[in-house]
Parts: sequence; C-alpha cells; structure tokens
Amino acid sequence: MLVFSSCAGLSGLIFNKSTGHDEPSLITPEANRLLVALYNKNREIKTFKGTGRMNLSNKNSEVISADIAWVAENNDKIYIAVRGILGQPIAGIATDGKYVYFASHTEKVFHKKRSDNADLKRFISIPIKIKDIILFLSGRSPVCAFDTASAEEIEGKGIVLVLKNKAAELVEKIYFDNDGKNVMQIDMFDSGDLLYRVFLNDEMLVKEYHIPSKLIISDEPGNYFKLDINRYWADEPVSSSVFVLKPPE
Repeated sequence: MLVFSSCAGLSGLIFNKSTGHDEPSLITPEANRLLVALYNKNREIKTFKGTGRMNLSNKNSEVISADIAWVAENNDKIYIAVRGILGQPIAGIATDGKYVYFASHTEKVFHKKRSDNADLKRFISIPIKIKDIILFLSGRSPVCAFDTASAEEIEGKGIVLVLKNKAAELVEKIYFDNDGKNVMQIDMFDSGDLLYRVFLNDEMLVKEYHIPSKLIISDEPGNYFKLDINRYWADEPVSSSVFVLKPPE
C-alpha cells in the first residue's frame, strides 16, 4: 500500500511500519490506484517559474486584480511577486523552507517569521498552506494524512477519492476525470468541515509535465482566489537567494 503522510506534499510515502507511522486500516484497490497516480504525476519536476493574472475577492465582494510572477523549487521554496503595470514588484511573499517573508514596496512594510509551512490566510483570506500552493502550481496535489481511503464513481462526472481519519471524519476529497488520471477538483476539510476548495482547469503541456492553466481557490465564507497562468517554464536554473526577501529600501 502507498500512503501519503502529509497535507504538505507527496514525498512522505509510507511503504511499511519501519518509518514509525501507522498504515491506514483500509485502502480499497481503486483508491490505491488513484494514490499511485497522484504520486507519479509530475514527480520529476524540481524547479518551475511562471507568470499570470490573479483576481482576489473577499466575502464582501471587494475585488483585487494584478499580474503576478513566481519561481519555486522542490516542495518547500517559492517566491511570488505582485507586479505593477510596468512590471515592477509591488509586493512579494517568499519562503526558503525555514522562514516566511513578506515585503511591500509601496508601503515599505517587511515581515519575517520562522515557519516551514505557514498558511496564506493573512494574504488571500483563505487558509491554504504555502506548500499546497507550490504543489498546485507544479501540477501536483497535496494529500492529507488519512486512515481510510475509498473511491466512488460519480455517474457521468468521474471518480472521487475520499480520505477519512480514524473518527470517520472527512479530511480530503480528490475529484478525477472519468479515466481517473487528471485531478479536476480538491476539497480540504478540518474536523469534517470544508476548509477550502480548489478547481484545476485546462491543463497545458510544459516539457513532459501537465500543468493547470487556471486555478480557482475558494472557501465557505465566500473568499476566492483565481489565477490564470499565461507563461510557464520548468526545470530552469534557480538561485536560492531569490527565496530570501530583504526589507524594502
């Protein structure tokens, strides 16, 4: 059986109990097939860059639109820059795997906090983890720790992988197409309640990787973040210094 041990990524595979973790009590054969497909998708991608247009709306219907660019490495390093009309950076958020940085060039604000996986609720009002954003931008999917995994067919709409904890509470639902190959939607839960939902649309081929060209992330209160990707590069050289931000001058 294959088990993904963290919501933060797919690298924590558990093949047996020698890792110190307990294996789930039940994984159906179809669920195991889907988990293997998740693990194999884009597993070789190491670095990637992209540009796009974001639309951010909160529950009060206030909308912010801006161009953004990003560069990322592995599952734990990313720099996201919000750009002005002329391409100049307005604000940026980054993590080097140990610290999270935020810098506003317009307001001359700078924050640095020790964290290896902070969430972005302060910035987009949705409590999605930075490592999950990295995975989505790389065409992969976060898989939460679980105790049971099953697969259900939705007539005419595909297959959903259902992950639950020992208390039989939902931790995650992953919706696949009819072939069970491409992820269309992911629902994340906390204590059985929906935490946020992600739609992945219109995949594009970059080298051998399948990357979504559009992400839509929303939550129950009505906040949403939409990203349309217009350019993307994979396996490009990346300097580690880009993931460490400094106070604006």
